Amino acid sequence: MKKITSMEALGRYLVVRYGATPQETCWIIAVDTQLSIIDEVLVAKGTLNQVGIHPRDVFRHLTAVNAYGFMMIHNHPSGHLDASAADLQVLRQFMACSELMAIKFFDFLIIAASGYRSYRFSAHWKKIHLQSLLDNLD
Repeated sequence: MKKITSMEALGRYLVVRYGATPQETCWIIAVDTQLSIIDEVLVAKGTLNQVGIHPRDVFRHLTAVNAYGFMMIHNHPSGHLDASAADLQVLRQFMACSELMAIKFFDFLIIAASGYRSYRFSAHWKKIHLQSLLDNLD
């Protein structure tokens, strides 16, 4: 896949590519302003049921490749597509960091061999504004 034309097409591509991975991993797809894929990189590899993902590692890479935006892909070998409490914490962290870094966070997808779930339009995706982050620095 060279360019993202829809989240559905991306989801199907990711299920085929990473859905059967036997341990939890996290991938980042970096894109330019036209949603052409600049890079697809493994940023964390964990165990059967958990993976640690740190924003510093991800944003270091995104700035190095001059990404306009990114999608975060996380697999669940269990087959469950529901986000865990840890997944939702990561989602909130990355939403805040992307706002501060001015790098668009387009979607957080959980994938398994059985399919995928996009969290872009879920109740967990809350818009974070830069000013509210700055106001909380005091």
